[in-house]
Amino acid sequence: MTSYEFEKIAKNAVIDVMKEKHNIELTIEELDFVWFAHELGYKKCTLYAKALGHYYPEVTYNRDKDELYVDIYLKQSNTCIKSKDFKMEV
Repeated sequence: MTSYEFEKIAKNAVIDVMKEKHNIELTIEELDFVWFAHELGYKKCTLYAKALGHYYPEVTYNRDKDELYVDIYLKQSNTCIKSKDFKMEV
């Protein structure tokens, strides 16, 4: 599977899961890749669309099993820590 094929499959899978499980309708044009990696037979990406709100989808393709996994995470918080407050102790 090429990276472009994975992108299309991943976006369509997120569209289906979000509609079925969360009643959120998306189009493929609304979804953008945030991060993509290909390691040891796995392709993995995270996606973003404004319509997702606090939901954050991650899609993984397992080449060995020829399976696709869609994980949907819910952002719980966003905490800013200024560099002056970084803790460097071990």
